[in-house]
Amino acid sequence: MSVDNKILVVGATGNNGKELVSQLKDAGLPVRAMVRNLEKNKALASDTTELVQGDLTDQESLDAAMEGINIAYIVTAIHEDAVSYYANFIAAAKRAGVKGVIKISAIGASTDSASAILRQHGESDDLLIASGLDYAILRPNSFFQNMFWEARQIKRRSKFSLPMADAKQSIVDIRDIAEATVALCKKGTLDNSIHTLTGPESISYIDVAQSLSEKLDKPVKYVPGSAEASEQGMKAMGMPEWNAVALTELQKMFANGDFADVSADLATLLGRQPRSFADFASDYVKYF
Repeated sequence: MSVDNKILVVGATGNNGKELVSQLKDAGLPVRAMVRNLEKNKALASDTTELVQGDLTDQESLDAAMEGINIAYIVTAIHEDAVSYYANFIAAAKRAGVKGVIKISAIGASTDSASAILRQHGESDDLLIASGLDYAILRPNSFFQNMFWEARQIKRRSKFSLPMADAKQSIVDIRDIAEATVALCKKGTLDNSIHTLTGPESISYIDVAQSLSEKLDKPVKYVPGSAEASEQGMKAMGMPEWNAVALTELQKMFANGDFADVSADLATLLGRQPRSFADFASDYVKYF
């Protein structure tokens, strides 16, 4: 890939975007990371990574960010207006003549889903597919790294609570998602594909607790909680109501076991088996 064909990363300050920027840097690929605040995020810059100020609601800044871009990648935080953000991004990519777009979607994305978040992803995935741009749509399951939200409770009380009952889910490591994205970027062209990205196994949070117990050499207990309590807790922490309600809808689907299937797509992209939760627990044991 020519150094003139930079990869644009939109969402570079979130967990997925930051990991991708780091791995693209390690691979020596030229990156332009779009951030809202240049000064606050200057640590992202490097010899191969430039920063550009931009916002998904500002078409002028998107046009500037897209200039000279070969592949544009987007991941966004949960938001009520997410579909319009994706629409703005796709429109800017078309105006700039970007060759391809990589979009982080979600497993189960569908315009008729019971989850508002999955409906948003279904609608925005359809917008990208209909755009005429080459694309790769990545639909991951939930992330191992979400367990960092429970790290404080595990450290202090050796237990954690989630509204997941005893359902199994094929959760996945963000590092593997980023590595798969790097592999797609190295090709330089995209093949109009949708990839369902899961971990190598389907596990319950009882299994998660057992794995953490083994790595920490102390008992860790998983206590199933209610969706209603989870929603109230999110609101009490200051989360906007739309976000809290939408996340609760999704948690209820997880608790039903709707996302337990394991896909081979990630292994195909990586050329190896994805990391297991036990691998993740070993690598991050100090956090728990």
